[in-house]
Amino acid sequence: MSEKTYRRHFLKSFKFPQFNLYLIEKALNPEHTVIAVIDCSFLRKSGKKADGKAYFYKGVAGKSEQGLEISVIYIIEIENPLSYSLSVQQTPSRPHIKPVKKLPPNPMNCWSKKSRKKPKSQSSKPDITRVDD
Repeated sequence: MSEKTYRRHFLKSFKFPQFNLYLIEKALNPEHTVIAVIDCSFLRKSGKKADGKAYFYKGVAGKSEQGLEISVIYIIEIENPLSYSLSVQQTPSRPHIKPVKKLPPNPMNCWSKKSRKKPKSQSSKPDITRVDD
């Protein structure tokens, strides 16, 4: 087995969440309140060979964009302004999902006051996003 293959196998089989939890338990004060928080982060990616590249919601842009997404579980001690990463996973891609069109800032302003009809430019069926999962 080559060194590169050994490293790849080791990294896939190593139980990072259990190891991280062991270290986090050593760092936390047992008398403090602890919570877990999940946060998804969008990573911009422009190459054609990026594994997992798909359309994901980017909160800053307010729409779906092509890139990568990771989900992080943090352990936070309420009394201290620190967070500890317990687990990080890349969100798997689903290439058949179409990007969501950006909505107007206030959807109620897109209807005319006279007819109150939905404008023709917007679809009556919303696009599916990863948020729907």
